[in-house]
Order: sequence, then C-alpha cells, then structure tokens
Amino acid sequence: MSRIVVVRPDGDVAEVATVPLAPRAPLPEQPVIGLIVNGKPFAGEMLDALVAELEERTGRQFEVEVIRKPSAGHPIELGEAQRMAARCHVVISGLGD
Repeated sequence: MSRIVVVRPDGDVAEVATVPLAPRAPLPEQPVIGLIVNGKPFAGEMLDALVAELEERTGRQFEVEVIRKPSAGHPIELGEAQRMAARCHVVISGLGD
C-alpha cells in the first residue's frame, strides 16, 4: 500500500538568516524603464499601472521603452535584449491574466 505524506504550511517556521541586498547605483533624475510585455492578457495594462505607481511613489517621470512579445512562450530577440541592457536603468518583464 502507498503512503501519502501531507505537508502543512501552518506549522512552526524555522528562522531564516537575512541576507543584505546587493548595492544599487542611484537612478538618474529621469530614468529609463524597460517593459517586456509577454503577450498574456492584461500584461501591458499591469505594467502601465506599475510604472504609474512608481512615478507617483518616487515623484519622478520615467521614460519607458517597451517590447511586446507575441506570446509568453516566445523569447525576445538578442538585439532587443542588448538594446534594453544598453538603454534602460531597470527592466521589468510582466505577466498577465
């Protein structure tokens, strides 16, 4: 007979050591944010809302560079990735649904 092990996520949790975040360079006054819209429903809308929230929280206006993929299963092209890496201070890839 088989045995089924049930793991309950509501039990005691062991302490986990914290790890400091890697140092980040400060963003320039008008940073460029790259968005990769992955083709899922509402991914573009979610990323637009995220940029609006970041602008409101930081009090800055961002320049936005967008790549739209035909679907989540398609990678971006090498040239697109290189352009984002060279031009953008931050790149966010979004999911939808």
